[in-house]
Amino acid sequence: MNVTTVSVKTHDELVALGSALTWEGLRLEDIPEVIDWMLNHGAIFKKDAPVYVTEGKDMNAAEGLTGRNAYPADLHIVSFKLEDITNWQALMLPRLSVGGRWMDDILDNNRRREHGDD
Repeated sequence: MNVTTVSVKTHDELVALGSALTWEGLRLEDIPEVIDWMLNHGAIFKKDAPVYVTEGKDMNAAEGLTGRNAYPADLHIVSFKLEDITNWQALMLPRLSVGGRWMDDILDNNRRREHGDD
């Protein structure tokens, strides 16, 4: 499967992902397996839709993450925009069993941990 990746580096680009279905620490070579997993759970990944990849160092810089909150520099954060997944609702519960999260939740949790916001 040929997958096009788009690098995400800035805060604005991260925010633009919205509630993208996201995995932290996913190996890039495992992206086709994740797409197959989504298909097997009833979702349809739109043909030629890109996959968004953020490196840990870029997440740290974009979101001001430091110390224990910082990601390893070479960690990959892989996201699929919901608009590129037909029937993404079929993934809402199964995603939890494989570590899938929503990007906006990740950003909110990172901000809360870094700045102590409640």
